[in-house]
Amino acid sequence: MAKTKLTLYIDEETGRIAKRTAKLLGKSVSALVQEFFKQKARSYGDIDIDESVKKWTGIIRSKKSYKELRETIATERLKKYEDSD
Repeated sequence: MAKTKLTLYIDEETGRIAKRTAKLLGKSVSALVQEFFKQKARSYGDIDIDESVKKWTGIIRSKKSYKELRETIATERLKKYEDSD
């Protein structure tokens, strides 16, 4: 399978966690990212979403900016992995 280069910009803490996780699993960060997206694609492919619900997919009303929401979610998810050290 042909490979393509993908550049990700993530905060330093997330980068350290990604590298540490990859090292613990004996894999590269690229392999982890590839596995993550393949797993997500499979899980989304198995879900049938009613047409009346599809139109709302991705819409959220919040006083927080997208960046603030993304940071909050990322921080909560990372805590789960940091606690397992």
